[in-house]
Order: sequence, then structure tokens, then C-alpha cells
Amino acid sequence: MAAGGDRLSKLEDEVLGHILSFLPAREAARASALSSRWRHVFAAVHTVSMAETDADNPTISGYDSPPYRRDLDPFAPPVFSSVVTTALLSRHRRRRPSPGGAGAGTVPLRALRVDLMGYMRADSAAVDQWVSYAVQQAAADHGLEIDLRLARPPICDRAYSLREGTATAAAADQQEGVEDNATGAADDDDDRQHDDNAEDDQHDDTLDNNAAEDDDEQQEARDRSPSPAKRSRSHSPSSSDYDDDDVTSDEQGVRSYSRVVHPLQREPPVHTIPSMLFSCAVLWSLTLGSCGFALPATVALPSVETLLLSHVNDPASDVQRLVSGCPRLADLMLEACGAVTAVTILAARLRRLAIRCCHNLAAVAVDASELHTFEYRGAVPGSSTFLTLHHGDAQRRRGIACCHVDICGEEATSEKELTNLRHLLQLFADDATHLHLQSARLGAGADKNALASFPTFHNLRHLELWGSLPDDAAAAALTTVTTILMNTPELETLSLVFHRRGGDDDDKPPHRHYEYSQNELAHQLRYNPHAVLAAAAAGAMVPCLRSTVREINLVHYQGGMVQRSLAKFLLCNAPAIAELFCLSAEGPLFTLEQLKQEIKGWLMNRSAKTVFK
Repeated sequence: MAAGGDRLSKLEDEVLGHILSFLPAREAARASALSSRWRHVFAAVHTVSMAETDADNPTISGYDSPPYRRDLDPFAPPVFSSVVTTALLSRHRRRRPSPGGAGAGTVPLRALRVDLMGYMRADSAAVDQWVSYAVQQAAADHGLEIDLRLARPPICDRAYSLREGTATAAAADQQEGVEDNATGAADDDDDRQHDDNAEDDQHDDTLDNNAAEDDDEQQEARDRSPSPAKRSRSHSPSSSDYDDDDVTSDEQGVRSYSRVVHPLQREPPVHTIPSMLFSCAVLWSLTLGSCGFALPATVALPSVETLLLSHVNDPASDVQRLVSGCPRLADLMLEACGAVTAVTILAARLRRLAIRCCHNLAAVAVDASELHTFEYRGAVPGSSTFLTLHHGDAQRRRGIACCHVDICGEEATSEKELTNLRHLLQLFADDATHLHLQSARLGAGADKNALASFPTFHNLRHLELWGSLPDDAAAAALTTVTTILMNTPELETLSLVFHRRGGDDDDKPPHRHYEYSQNELAHQLRYNPHAVLAAAAAGAMVPCLRSTVREINLVHYQGGMVQRSLAKFLLCNAPAIAELFCLSAEGPLFTLEQLKQEIKGWLMNRSAKTVFK
């Protein structure tokens, strides 16, 4: 290094502060240890971003000392709320005057982002101080962004699950037969039948006893297991092969993670954001998570363009007032807001609307003049009029190009559910170029009679289908994908994402203090080279596969019989394909190589680019 120092240190504090603002506040503060030149550079940082980690949480990190010994633990980390307060006050440390002789005033705050693992009542005063500080120190020329998340609860507790099919019907028929046999015991024939049934019942009791003994032996074997937490489990059934253990949701939660819970723990407290925040004229982005808010008589947020409300249980009227108080709103997300039953968005500049797991929401009305992206996650809407799109200015109408529909929980099977789903998809059929359709079963029941008239997406270019494919539904899987592809004549990219074994990561609790089971660490291959693959119906020719599809993506490919049948059908009927991407499950290299060569053998275009991972 030259005697005059490095070039980076010669920059002005404002430039260095702007560079450090792209780092988390902890990392930016460590720069003060580089040299005396960097000692007060943190005062020029205009963005403070801090997220609570396991080391900051005394319960998880193991520093949760009893109150009477708190002062005796020299290794206990400081309370995270005090760390955030210290970071904000550090911006007011003495700064070196710039070479031009400018003053050393504090740089206005552009963004405050705080992510807590869990809010406590003792943090109430600190949170109010953060909000007040951010409003007072806001940058008038660049605006203010506030991202305040006071907890990390799971977004949704509705795990993807498949409804029982033929097995349930057979059991129901058997039960009906038993009931019919029990109703007529008056005749001599019925008496003889009764004797026969008695012998059958005795035989069944013997079988039940044997089954019970087998269950006891299996239970003893499980008890002898050195690591019960690592046994296989079925978090959200995505295939018939995964339903090995019939457990309740509570048992699944115990098997998936083990949290450290205080014996006197009650419902977590909810902090109320002060009303001063909702009259900040320079606020342009607002994110509130796991908290409430005290709205003033008049909500005035003229500059807010992005609004995200997560786990906000305030009344629906307050949420509506907050949304209506943002006339320039361009991006709105409502996530797990259980109290919201209806919402109306009249902002003509709205470009993106996301509704995730607001399970009590029954009606949405939106000005779609400039709406570009719509995202929905939840149960199938209970009414065909769930979403109402208003196009106030026909000249500014651009059409909704990107549509995400994610049906969580149990798969939709009733005619009413599938009809309402079709009505929802029909709203985007004319303009959508990218469709993301996810459900417990891949295709969301497009093979059912209620969805026989699947909407035709004339302008669709990219289609993503997410879900599971049970091994007992090969023909239905081919029919489902064929039905959808027949209604996408201009499709260019097809992506099939198969649900992982054990469920999606988004449905897991966000806490880090738990043990993963083996099925979560590695979802294994289910490849059987001797399995007979199902064939599509005769004459099932898909026009888009023959002419327009250029790219096919297979994600979480496990090599099961249904997945292989579907992959073979697609690749053997896509002569125009130019690129194939396959992300396989973890497994032996020899088996992965077999799957790779098998897929390559199905390609009609031998010169197509292939990527296997």
C-alpha cells in the first residue's frame, strides 16, 4: 500500500457511507475497525438493516440465564432491541469534515429494516423509538422505506395433501356391505348368515390381534432407534408412496422440529405501531409484519408505492382505510391477514397485487387499468365473483401478463371448487403470458369434468405446473397435462416442478432450533427400470409441443413411474425443443446416470442443449 493510503479511503464519507449502506448494519459497523479513517464512516450510512439471528436470541443460543443470575453471565449477548437502537444512534457520532469544508451533519435516513425472531413487551418502547426516529430523520429527496417485522410465524398451516381416492371408496363400499348385512337378522337365512359373520368376525379379531402385535413390535423397534427425530415422516403427502405413517398434524410438527418453549409461555404480545407513521409524507415503502397499527382520523400516505401487510389481525375496516390512504400504490401484498374479509383497491397505478393465505377473504375489487402481476395463494375461492377487475381507463389497459395461483391445503375435487377455480383462471386467459399453477396434485384437477373446458390462454408463453404425481394416477396425470397444453397454443416454455418428499420449505416453521429428518435432508430417487410406463391416449397430439415449445424444465425429478411416463410423453412429442433442464433428486450416481441417459434417449431433437443437475 502506498504511503498516502489506498484509493478507497480517499473517497468522501458520503460515498463510503453509500457503499456501506448496501451491507447489513453489523457488517457496515465492522468497517470502523479498518483504520482511523473509517472510524466515523458509519455516520454516513443512510440505510440500517438488521435481522435477529440465533446468536441474538438468548433462548436459542443457550444464554437464557435465570433472572437472578443474569448479571453473572459474562457471555450473554446484548438484547437485540438495544443493538438496533445503538446502530441508529451511531449515525450521530462525530464525522470528519469533508475536504471542501462541508459540515458534519447526520446523513438523512433512507431505509430502516428490522427483522425480529420474536417480539416481547419489553421491546415496546424501543420499537416506538425506531419508528419516531425514522420519521424524523427521513430523507426528503430520496424518500423513506420502513420494513418492520416483529416475528417470523409460518405463513400458512395448510399443508398440501391429496384426498383419498379409490381406497376410500372401497372402504366405504365395504362398510355399507357390513351395515346391510346387520339390518336383516329376522329370517333363518339371516341366522345362518349371522353364524357365518360370527366366524368371520372371529377371524377378523384374530387378524386384528396379529396386526396389533406387529404394531407393538414395530413400536418397540422405533423406541430402540438411537435417533427418533431422524425417522421418516410424511409432512404433506405428495405421493402415495409417502403416506407410510398415518400421523396427525401435531405429531408431524413434533417430528419435524423441536422448539424450546418456556413452560409459562402464553400468546405472543402484539405491538401497535404509533399513528405518526401513517401521516409521513415522504414514506414510499411500508412493510409491517406481526403487529397492529393505530390509524389516525385521516390516513395520509401520498408517496407510498409499496405496501406489505403480513400477519396483521387488525379489523378489515382499518386495513381498508390504510389501503385507501395510499393513492399512488403500485405494489400491494396481503399475507396471512385473518381478519380481512373484503378489500377494494382503487389505486389506478397498481401494478402488482399479491394475496397470500388470507383465508377469510371473500371479495376483492381492484382497478386493473395498469395491473401487470396477480398472485393468489389460499383455498379455492368460495364464489365465482371472488375477484372483480375494473378497467377504468380502457386506453391505459395493459392486461395482466403474469398470474400465480397456488391452491394450498387439500386438493380441490368437488365440482363447485373446480368451477370456481376455472372462473378465476378465466379472468387472465386473454392477456397472460406467464402462468404459475400450483396445488397438491399437479394440474389442479384439470382432468376432471368440471375443468373439461379449461380456459384457453392464447398469449401464454411460459407455463409452470407445481404439484405431486401419485403413482396410482398415471393416466390422470397424462390427461391433466394434455388438457392444459391443448389450451396453450403459443406456449414456448414448460416447467414441471414436482413437490419434494416431505413438503415445501415455505410451509415449515421458520425457527432454526429444530432437527431435520432424513427425508428433509435428502429426498431420494424412486427409479425402477423394470416399471411399465403408462402411455397417452391414442391420438393425443398436442399442437404446441409439435411446433412452439422450445424449452422444458423438470425440477425435483425423482424418476417415479408417473414422472417418467409424463417426461417420455412430452419429450417424444416435442421435435422443436431446443433446451432441456432437469434437476433430479439426490441419489446414487449410477441411478442418476441411468435417468440421464433415459431422458436423452427420449429427445427427438438430438442437438438440443441439455442440463442435468
